[in-house]
Amino acid sequence: MKPAEAKIIRLADRAMVRGISKGRRGLYQYAIEYFDQAIAACQSFKRNSHDVKLCLARALGNKGASLGDFDRNSEAVDCYTAAIAIYRQLADQNSNPSLTVDEAVTVMNKGWALIKLGRPDEGFPVLHQALEMRRQLVADGCEWVRSDVARSLYNLGWAYLKAERFDEALSLLNEAAELLQTLIAEGEEGREEDLAYVLGARADSFTGLGRFQESLENCNEVCALFTRLALSQDNPRFDKALTTALKERERVREKLSEAKPA
Repeated sequence: MKPAEAKIIRLADRAMVRGISKGRRGLYQYAIEYFDQAIAACQSFKRNSHDVKLCLARALGNKGASLGDFDRNSEAVDCYTAAIAIYRQLADQNSNPSLTVDEAVTVMNKGWALIKLGRPDEGFPVLHQALEMRRQLVADGCEWVRSDVARSLYNLGWAYLKAERFDEALSLLNEAAELLQTLIAEGEEGREEDLAYVLGARADSFTGLGRFQESLENCNEVCALFTRLALSQDNPRFDKALTTALKERERVREKLSEAKPA
């Protein structure tokens, strides 16, 4: 890599690190400004460079995420579309699984942005596309992408749940739960929390279908998972999640009681 090229990438990477840090703290406007700096740095490099283009795609994707967090979803879609075009151009030149992994994240985020814009007819196919990209990676031997497949299944299931398309949501969430349970059994760390959220969404899907006993069974599993996580790790996020899960379980119990014949 030539010095000028390396300098551009260092500048862009530094700006992206700062942008991501600001975004995690909820300072989305500052995050966007840092991502704009990264984008400008990459665009200032006029020669053809795979690495600079890849850096530009990542900066655009990160900016899109911050715009989405800031509820500026139309602008976010534009960023995601530009990033996806770069990923595909790079893949045409030199196909690499890591490019597909990055592109799939951007495609998934674009799908969410379209749904939040009230354009589900466009958003759902894009979310399905992200899922199929990840499935294909696993089929091609990238076993480490299985957790990403589970994430896509959850995201798509959650989107159908919010659209009150409960049967479609349940099918996807069942597959996500089965995959996560397999990963947990294989010893992959950090998947218990993912499973808890999937089971929580599955409980909501059962509730939407009026299947309150099955919803309660899932709520019980969610409470058990968050209890274990709260006891094993000093993280207030798990305490908060457990409190929410307990309240939801009580709500489902009430619905089940009301549904039983007198």
